[in-house]
Amino acid sequence: MEGPAALRDARWKMERIGLGAIATIFGRRRGRAAALAVAATALAACAAPAQEATPPQGESPSPLHSLAKGLGFATDVAPPPDFVQQSRPPEPSTEIPVFTPPNEPPGKPKSAKEVDAIDSDLESIGKRHDALLATFPPSAKAAAAAAAEKKAKSKQKASPAADAPPL
Repeated sequence: MEGPAALRDARWKMERIGLGAIATIFGRRRGRAAALAVAATALAACAAPAQEATPPQGESPSPLHSLAKGLGFATDVAPPPDFVQQSRPPEPSTEIPVFTPPNEPPGKPKSAKEVDAIDSDLESIGKRHDALLATFPPSAKAAAAAAAEKKAKSKQKASPAADAPPL
């Protein structure tokens, strides 16, 4: 059984290493178990990036990587197969800048007369297409038929309501 002095010692040690809040929240024994779980999680979180960051060839790995490897959290990365090495370019690719100004369009800018000529050409083409569409029989007949049908329905709805006897 633990005495008050042992409990005070345990809390003091946990506060000393920065885990006092955990000890306070969880209490005596669960506080120590929670602190141990936090420490193990922190070590595992450090070991994962250490595994990905391999040192250049000829250099020894970091002490953290050695520790993680000793605990079984990290491994040595094998060199890629020959077909992968052959498919990679011999020189590393250069970085592409993010905000590059767009290339200028080829040719010289149009003058005001040229822009007006293009605008009038487009207007004449639009008018020609509108005239062709207006003479197209299905659209003209369909629009006239829809308008007549709508007018007939509105007259039919108005007449029965006016002829109904009062209740």
